[in-house]
Amino acid sequence: MEIFVKNQKGFTLVELLIALVIFAVGILGVATMQITSIKGNSKSRQISEASNVAADQIEKILGFPYDSHNNGKDDDFDGSVDELDEQFVDGGGTHDGVAGLDDLPPNGTDGSATSADGNFQIYWNIAVDYPIPNTKTIRFFVDPPGSAKMVEMTYVKADII
Repeated sequence: MEIFVKNQKGFTLVELLIALVIFAVGILGVATMQITSIKGNSKSRQISEASNVAADQIEKILGFPYDSHNNGKDDDFDGSVDELDEQFVDGGGTHDGVAGLDDLPPNGTDGSATSADGNFQIYWNIAVDYPIPNTKTIRFFVDPPGSAKMVEMTYVKADII
């Protein structure tokens, strides 16, 4: 004798397994999104720190008089250009069409410095009379640790006549 119950309630084992697989795929997608978000936030923080380091260096260099014979080199200031050295202060040179402003000097020489915390390497080039006479174009590069791309800032300082 067979007994049939018309209104059975609940899930079968197959339905439960299918629901678990769908749930697991969704959770994996959310986890991947979270990891990507963390990496993006870390990169943004690093770029912001590099920009702040560059801004500090910019303030130091732009604070010196325009006609300073040593372009800001003094006892308290490391890494500035000692003299109008053609490797770093191209003064209208034609290395790359922009007065050598894209040239990176070797680490630890004139035209480079390390941030106070030691995490960032800062490079800069100064082009005299570029793009117009009586101006100095200063291009800064900050190399964040472990990053393939440098932060770059360009400023023009004019001589007041």
